[in-house]
Amino acid sequence: MAASCEKLDQLVKDYLLFRGFTSTLKTLEQELKTDKDRGLRVDRMMEQIWSLLAVYDLQGLREYWKYLNQRLFLRLEQRYAPSIRKLESSLLKLYIVNAHQCGRQDKVLAFFEQMGAELQSNGDFKDWFSFPFIAAPADNPMFSLYFNKQWQDTLQLSLHNFLSVVLQAMHILFTLIRLSIVFC
Repeated sequence: MAASCEKLDQLVKDYLLFRGFTSTLKTLEQELKTDKDRGLRVDRMMEQIWSLLAVYDLQGLREYWKYLNQRLFLRLEQRYAPSIRKLESSLLKLYIVNAHQCGRQDKVLAFFEQMGAELQSNGDFKDWFSFPFIAAPADNPMFSLYFNKQWQDTLQLSLHNFLSVVLQAMHILFTLIRLSIVFC
């Protein structure tokens, strides 16, 4: 998929150069340098998400997920919507757990300050509002699963696989578009 994008980028660059649109070409090259899609490579997208989690950048995580939602997930069939919501919810839970494990109670509290109103109607988070007030959430049966390395690894693998499937589907779509351009 990344190779296809690079070929397509090069075709667009060649076209812009051929037409003499040098300022547009410069703009394209600049935007490609700050490409949020990470070249539509799952490993790079995963690195981005995990790096945002590692530095407790809740705003960045939410913005990147919103970007992925608008750019990739909205193009999917509705049957994938519950999976997308579950992955997002799980990433937010991982954010809380990660912050707690690293002794960043300030980040846990800031999370609930920022996200409280939005998550109040989310039944998946109903019990999580008690998280900051529990002395040892890792020992609490309600939260112990999320502190388990196996759950965290499963989330990472699930997200990786989901993104792979989505990008593979987009690759097929791009191929169809390319074929329709060739035959038109």
